[in-house]
Amino acid sequence: MKNLKKLSVIIFAVALTSFSLISCEEAIDAGCSAETAQENYLKAINTFSSNPTRTNCNNLKSKANAFIDAAERCGGFDASAAHTSINQIDCSDF
Repeated sequence: MKNLKKLSVIIFAVALTSFSLISCEEAIDAGCSAETAQENYLKAINTFSSNPTRTNCNNLKSKANAFIDAAERCGGFDASAAHTSINQIDCSDF
């Protein structure tokens, strides 16, 4: 069960990254950048993938929300559904 949950979190993280990169493409071209937040988010994914603990899961959620916030500021879109999905990830099994 723990491996399935880890896989689910990683799949969600990859999907979120893909969505965010596509959504922010125009804003980045216009001089807006979410690069630092993206780098922190990708590091959190790697850390969680190699060591799936509750602390790393919570850190991944935090970095994902920060990345979404940065993308929202750049793109001017509402990502409340993404925030809701991230916040629904249950890290208590790790």
